[in-house]
Amino acid sequence: MKKTLIILILFLSFTMSLSAWEHNLGLEAGLSSAFLRANDDGNKNIFEPSLQARYYGVAANGFCLSFAMGTGLALSSDFTLQNEKTTSKGFGMNFALGAGYEFILNERMTLAALGSLSLDWLRFTYKKEFKAPLSDGYASADWTQTDDALFAGIGAELLYRFFLTEHLSLSASCAIRFIDGGTLWKKGKKIGRDYDNSQTLRGYLIVTPALGACWTF
Repeated sequence: MKKTLIILILFLSFTMSLSAWEHNLGLEAGLSSAFLRANDDGNKNIFEPSLQARYYGVAANGFCLSFAMGTGLALSSDFTLQNEKTTSKGFGMNFALGAGYEFILNERMTLAALGSLSLDWLRFTYKKEFKAPLSDGYASADWTQTDDALFAGIGAELLYRFFLTEHLSLSASCAIRFIDGGTLWKKGKKIGRDYDNSQTLRGYLIVTPALGACWTF
């Protein structure tokens, strides 16, 4: 995971140093599906409807670069307290960098194929009231816990654009990234006692289709 983060930083620095390209800014609505495995907790599946902003640059020779940042709601029935049968609602953010080549299909349509790196962060917070046993009966008590997941991915993305005007286009994309590694942290408090632990997150993959619009300048 450290190696992936270093590549992300170097790639972003390289992107910012470029100039005199066709520049594009886009806004997209996406739905990410992440399929993870935690060392102790087993499989973790998350669905994340989100909005993402994208910068997309294209050189005269077709070489292209992309940087996208998104945020949205995280939904999962695998992030719960005591394996409860419920769907938890959390919050997520994601960053993705890509580089590849754009093909001009005709005067209105382009299709780009990019290699892609991503970084995702998710947070789920829970609170539950229960009866704690005492020597003379039971008393009401709270159980609170926060789960934070951070994981990196590497894969590929297709980006299609249909130009309505010289500057305005509609876009459709689909990214598939294999999870390169990550960490799940749990921190909580139960019956007045604090606890925290962490475990390793491993594959499987993240799939993110998205639709949006793009402005060229």
